[in-house]
Amino acid sequence: ELSALLDRLLGDLPETGAPLPGRAELNLPGGTHVTPFATPQSVAVFAQPGIDRDHEDFFAAYLLNHILGGGGFESRLMTEVREKRGLTYGVYAYLANKDNADLWAGSVASANDRIAEAIEVIRDQWARVQTEGVTQAELDDAKTYLTGAYPLRFDGNGPIANIAVGMQMDGLPTDYIATRNDKVMAVTLEDVNRVAREYLDPDKLTFVVVGQPDGLMPDTAAN
Repeated sequence: ELSALLDRLLGDLPETGAPLPGRAELNLPGGTHVTPFATPQSVAVFAQPGIDRDHEDFFAAYLLNHILGGGGFESRLMTEVREKRGLTYGVYAYLANKDNADLWAGSVASANDRIAEAIEVIRDQWARVQTEGVTQAELDDAKTYLTGAYPLRFDGNGPIANIAVGMQMDGLPTDYIATRNDKVMAVTLEDVNRVAREYLDPDKLTFVVVGQPDGLMPDTAAN
């Protein structure tokens, strides 16, 4: 009876599903694009093309991102945007690896009369790291943090299960946990600064701002 019921309910479905979409064509022209919204604070997200999780330069990019915007109060962006200028409570960058697109992205929020300056500082740091690179001390600190913090992720059955699922979704090998820190430590300063030159692209770094930012016009691009 169940077989007959399933045939009646599902018999018209095709034997194969629709083809999956291919890689997304990223349209990141650079500039700053504003969507007006009545609020005293503006929120900006920004992105440029990223790097594939399986690429041989991924770990160098991972360390570079930590130094640039992923390392909390030790990052270049937090130092310049928050600590030195007080433009925000928080700014960060991250590598966003999706099935059909890879982004180097980030976010910042600031008062409407200060968000334009925050964006300018982020652009400046993006360009500066691309051209000047980072220091050996910054790289050493990033390695120490990223390798030391990694074991702390495995502090219960739930986190371990989530990590295992993430590894499967990313197609990582079964020995990834055992080799991950070695791969981090193997990255050289030359690797990181080469990746900065080759992958950071201030011209394609695109900002989308939601709010009422002073000095930024809606639906226009401004470099």
